Amino acid sequence: MPKFCNYYVTFRCNDSCEFCSIWQKEDLQKIKEKPYDLSLVRRLGVQSLNITGGEPLLREDLPQILKRARDLGFEVMLTTNGILYADKARLINGLVERLFFSLDYPTAEMHDRSRGEECFHLVIKAIKLAQELGQKPVIYFTLTRDSVLYLPEMIDLAAGLKVFICLNPVYDFHGTQGFEPSTIDHIRYYSRRKNVLINLAVLEFVNNGGNKVILSRCKARETTITIMPDGSQAAPCFFNCGGEQGKEDICSSCMRWPYMLPSFSTGIDRYFWLNLFSNFINGRKIR
Repeated sequence: MPKFCNYYVTFRCNDSCEFCSIWQKEDLQKIKEKPYDLSLVRRLGVQSLNITGGEPLLREDLPQILKRARDLGFEVMLTTNGILYADKARLINGLVERLFFSLDYPTAEMHDRSRGEECFHLVIKAIKLAQELGQKPVIYFTLTRDSVLYLPEMIDLAAGLKVFICLNPVYDFHGTQGFEPSTIDHIRYYSRRKNVLINLAVLEFVNNGGNKVILSRCKARETTITIMPDGSQAAPCFFNCGGEQGKEDICSSCMRWPYMLPSFSTGIDRYFWLNLFSNFINGRKIR
């Protein structure tokens, strides 16, 4: 029975991130946004709702979506680039359990270059505003082969802001995802800091080259439901709609965490135990 739902509320975005292709795909931009009855997936046993995009805050009826999700008892996670947060903060305040702000580099020059927009200072202001409103914002740091070089500085930046930082290895960056073993060790070392959140199953999966189509670790169909902006469903996942789970060419070396992380919650193996241990440690840190 699925426990997770990835809800792509929009494919529109006001960033043009170097490691994301969604904003570049014209077919996705043509998909119309329509209301979706979240009670349909709640009845299927879904407990966690991941609000994603695109940039979710561009969706005009997002406050209503979040209010409905809260009324249905979902644990709601939302990731934003922070650009529109000051305008929408009070409308969504108290409706999200985990509020992530994407930040790619520790300086405005590098972050803005990565995003294609001058938004670094908007993100910092958004984090501070969220704190003022009683939220517990988390910096969502996408680790690429370039940005990982600034890991210590990013951790220090988060510490200075008195927030946690979640380390997320990039999963689809034009074929350049993955890290050298020495880089994996570097990330593991810094993951011990008290304000750092990471899933060790992710690092192990990256170290092993991601999903293998011969013996696939993907359990997307069993664990996750994907809702598109128009209310349709994509299965087994957004990236492999209509294909065979974990067996298509696009599934080779897959490290798409919105699906692999839920997959690690099933099947008794090293990834299962590392995922369980990481959830325990991260939970102790952030509570």
